[in-house]
Amino acid sequence: GIFIGPQPAPDDLEYARQCGIKTVIDFRLPSETATPNETLARNCGLNYINIPVNKAMLSENQIDDLDATMQTKQGLFLLHCATGARAVLLLTLSKARKNGWTADQTFAHAKTMGFDLQTSPAYSNFVNQLLKIERGTQ
Repeated sequence: GIFIGPQPAPDDLEYARQCGIKTVIDFRLPSETATPNETLARNCGLNYINIPVNKAMLSENQIDDLDATMQTKQGLFLLHCATGARAVLLLTLSKARKNGWTADQTFAHAKTMGFDLQTSPAYSNFVNQLLKIERGTQ
């Protein structure tokens, strides 16, 4: 019930609605798009949630916001950012917390979705740091 991708065009959102997507979760900063993503999603009859993620200011709260949204909003879900990497990062970390994954397991899962989070120092450091804190190791 979760689809991940890059910034969708209006035609993509209409197609997503036709495929049963109910809620769009957007990880882009509002300043990243010329036309607000909320407008595009709502024009297609989709629910819209923005969880702005700045790669330089990653936060555990963003994972909490994703979890809360997916528990309270109607799915199927389309998660997106500019390329899909921020969406994969947060979704994978949410799964890691629930399943007790190590950083290596988390990186491996992201690769199954087509993203190598280890190539980004910001993402790699965040995953390693967060999962060490979750397990009480420093």
